[in-house]
Amino acid sequence: MSDARRPDSPPWYLTFFGEDFWAVADHEYTPERTAAEAGYLAAVLDTSAPGRRVLDLGCGTGRHAVALAARGFGVTGVDSGGWALGRAESAAAAAGVPVDWLRVDLLRELPWPVDEFDAVVCVQSFGWGSDAQQLRLLQEVRRVLVPGGLLILDHSNVLAIAGKYVPEATFETEGLRADFRRTYRTASGRSTGEIEVRRGDAEPVVIHDDVRMYQPAEVRDLLTRAGFTVERVDADFAVGREPAPTTRYVQFVARSRADTPAAITAWEGRRDTRGSTQDEAHPSTLDLRWSPDEFEFVRPWVDAAFRSAYENGGLAELSRAYPLSDPYSADMAAPALSGHFGLDLAPGMVTAGAGATGLLHACAALAVPGPVLRLAGGHPDLPRWAARLGAETITTRFEDLSAALDRHAPSVLVLDRPTITGDLFGRERLEEIAETARACGTTVVLDEAYAVYAGPGASCVPAVAEHPNLIVLRSMSKGYCCGGLRVGFAFAAPGLTRRLREIAPPLGAGGAGLAVALRLLAQGDVFGALRTRIAEVKPVVARTLRRAGLKVTEGAGCLPWVTVDGERGAASVVWEKRGVRVKEIGPVEVVCGAEGVSGAAFGGRPWEVPGSGGRQGEHAGSGGSGRRDGPLYKIAVPLSEARLTAFRDAFADAR
Repeated sequence: MSDARRPDSPPWYLTFFGEDFWAVADHEYTPERTAAEAGYLAAVLDTSAPGRRVLDLGCGTGRHAVALAARGFGVTGVDSGGWALGRAESAAAAAGVPVDWLRVDLLRELPWPVDEFDAVVCVQSFGWGSDAQQLRLLQEVRRVLVPGGLLILDHSNVLAIAGKYVPEATFETEGLRADFRRTYRTASGRSTGEIEVRRGDAEPVVIHDDVRMYQPAEVRDLLTRAGFTVERVDADFAVGREPAPTTRYVQFVARSRADTPAAITAWEGRRDTRGSTQDEAHPSTLDLRWSPDEFEFVRPWVDAAFRSAYENGGLAELSRAYPLSDPYSADMAAPALSGHFGLDLAPGMVTAGAGATGLLHACAALAVPGPVLRLAGGHPDLPRWAARLGAETITTRFEDLSAALDRHAPSVLVLDRPTITGDLFGRERLEEIAETARACGTTVVLDEAYAVYAGPGASCVPAVAEHPNLIVLRSMSKGYCCGGLRVGFAFAAPGLTRRLREIAPPLGAGGAGLAVALRLLAQGDVFGALRTRIAEVKPVVARTLRRAGLKVTEGAGCLPWVTVDGERGAASVVWEKRGVRVKEIGPVEVVCGAEGVSGAAFGGRPWEVPGSGGRQGEHAGSGGSGRRDGPLYKIAVPLSEARLTAFRDAFADAR
């Protein structure tokens, strides 16, 4: 066995691309070829990159890096070969152009010691490691790119090479002879071999390689899994030329998909020049991102649950609970949950976890390989985590949902009930969606964290018994104001529950929190007083906001928030002027009003819920359906007299 193939030897590419390799390669990479390739790269970068900072991966002797620098790009060239980088530095000096050079093993020295770039180019330097290493490399490319940054990835098309593949070949010119001996392994897609290089009278040198050769479809898949959107695929460095099976060199032009902000980022305070958060700098700000005052309307039931749990078990005893024989708390929770929802829930249909957030994180793994389908304006966390795992995310509108399911056949469809604009669609519509999704092989994850305000009788949990592709999530944070318990529940048919438990962490719900949660749920619908208060105040808040010139959607009457269309930036001026903090969702494209969301995709009747004062969507300010180009703002309804007074004072001129 040669040194290059011993397990303890360095990776082959660290020694392969030295002086002997380049003595042969220089005859292939002619000045004319380099000029044509650099012209293609510059043309794509000029038209598609968001800026002119370029990282050249596997830059070799700098033939592309120097050419791009000569065209005014700010270039950093990275390679693992010291000899090649020395020659690249000399080439840049001779051309009189500035290029930063860096020696890095791109597959193993992660993260790369570089700043961010507007674009990355990688020409004839892909496939040196395993598939997993190639994926990590692309993920690292995405990390160093600015949001929306561009990648131009060139690779050799194995479809064109395989038909002409020969195990032995010789290249000979004056003073140089290279004998190629190689083997292509179909099952692994790797070409392994050696080149024996003879230069003049010197002793021959043997260098070894081991290259993964890809079909274009495999490269596209890796790019998608790494978080890129492929915008175009070119053939042989010609813009717009469609690749064919016989195309030797294929270039992917791909853009880094921007991360959807995590839900928790809505709570990050903005810092002023003195380092203080916005709340610290302006303590009089009215924070309408949430409803802390709703707790006063459920406090008696919450206090009773705590007393009952601690009187019967004691905090110390409950905190020591570690139910290894019931790791998902299903046996413990099923009876109380069955009583709460008024149906028979077997333990095999219940999974307890660390709140709805923890369960959404587990469901993100169900979404791989993707794609994930979500509604515009929906909760971002599951799609965001799934994207990090390599799943593509597709956003659609409610009225286009049926067509999107049929076209994309996603792994997971994630829905929020109610939607961000307060559409608390009913079980009939959900069941139509679940049936359509099942025909596409799609699992539906329904997040009902906000549906608690309508009471347990309004839940879609009963639907899981009839739809084997449906997961319904509930939590204790909204309404109950007990998010600190870190308890949530996933309901699904037994088969889907088994799949979920394969990825959901066991023992996710703590003993003390679970004991309180189950006692609270056992009290049934505790939101009557809260719904009454919301019904009193919400129309007043909506009317005041409209008088301030804002476009308001109320949604279902039992929900303690309204939304405001922020198109043209007018709304943000209103908040700043009046010292009000609201939650910004967007920019998004959503559908407003009951008629818009029922649309042509799924029928169903607008649903009357307890305390709504009528059919949902009656007060949908903009009505119908439509596109939003600006952000959407979610405004919590102030429920206490103190917060309501502060709201009225802020909008005194609009009353």
